[in-house]
Amino acid sequence: MFEENEVKLWGVVSPGDILGEKLEEMGMDVNEFARRIGYTPKTVNEILTGKCRVSTEVALNLEYVTEIPASNWLNMQRMYEEDLMRKKMLESLKNQSLWRSDFPLPELAPRNWIADMDNQDDNVSPILQFFRVSSPKAWKDYYLSADLKVAFRISLSEAQDPYAASVWLRRGEILAEAIPMEKQNEKKLRSAVKKALPQFIELAKTYGDQSTMGAPGEIDEGMQKLHEYGLTLGIKILYVQNFKSAPIHGMSRWYRHIPIIQLHDRFEDRKAFWFTFFHELSHIILHGKKDIFIKNAYHGNKNPQKEEEADLFALKCMADAGLDMDDDLKKFVSV
Repeated sequence: MFEENEVKLWGVVSPGDILGEKLEEMGMDVNEFARRIGYTPKTVNEILTGKCRVSTEVALNLEYVTEIPASNWLNMQRMYEEDLMRKKMLESLKNQSLWRSDFPLPELAPRNWIADMDNQDDNVSPILQFFRVSSPKAWKDYYLSADLKVAFRISLSEAQDPYAASVWLRRGEILAEAIPMEKQNEKKLRSAVKKALPQFIELAKTYGDQSTMGAPGEIDEGMQKLHEYGLTLGIKILYVQNFKSAPIHGMSRWYRHIPIIQLHDRFEDRKAFWFTFFHELSHIILHGKKDIFIKNAYHGNKNPQKEEEADLFALKCMADAGLDMDDDLKKFVSV
C-alpha cells in the first residue's frame, strides 16, 4: 500500500511538525483533516502542538490519511521523546561542574583515558561514559556509599582522594575488559597459582634489580613477561599509572569471575614493584574472592590482619628471589 522508502524523516523533530507540513502539502486544514481521521479538531491541534503523543492507534490512523507509514510516525515520536529527554539530562549535567572539577583533570588530560573530556557542549558526559554510570549520583552510589559492598566490598569515601582512586580502579577495569578470558574457578586457580609460585619468584630473581623507567604507560621486559605468564594461569596482571593525590601501589580483586592484579606502572625501584606484586598475589592465593585489596590507600573494611599476612608472604618471596629489603623498600611493609 505504501512505499517505506518514499518517506524521508527530516531530523529529530516533533511528529506534529511533520504533520503540519503534510497538511500544508495536501492543502488540507485542521477541520477537514479531523473529519477524515475521525478525531476532533481539538485532538488534531494537540497532535500538532505535541501535547498528544502519537500512539500506535494514532499512527495507524495517520497512515491512512497521510500515506506516511505508521512505523515512521512511531519512529518520529520515539526520536522526539528521546531528544527531549536527552536535552533535559544534558541541561541537568551543566550544573555538575563542581563534581567534574573534583577529578584530577590536569593529570588525566594527557593520558587520553577519557575521550573528548574537554568538549564545550557537555564535559560531564564523557566522564560518566568512562565510568559507565548514568549520573554523578550513580557514581557516588557505586564508588562511595555503603552500597559499594555489592560491587567491591569496600567504600572509597574515606580514601585520601576517592575521585582519583575511582579513576585508577576504573582504568584497570577497562584494560581487563579488553582481554578475553573465560571465567575462572577459584579453587582450581588458587591451586595452579601456588604451583606456579617458583616461576613467579624466578621472574623476580631475573628482573628484580633491573629498572628501565620509560614514559608513563611503558613497561619493561620483566613486567611484560609477568603479564604474559599471569594470562597462562588465568590472572590478568595490569599496569596503570596512579595519581599524586591517590598514590596507590597495587590492587587485587576478582572482577567478573576473573582475578586481577593491578599495579602502578611507575615504581622508581623495581624491588618495590616486585614486593607489591607478591603482596597482591598473596591476596589471590590466601584470601576471599569477594574481597578487594588496595595497597597504600585506606578504604572502608580494610583488614589489617590480611594485609600483614600479605606482607609476610611477599617478604618470603622476595627473600627466595634474592632481593634484599633495604631501608627505602621497608616503607612498603606494614609488619
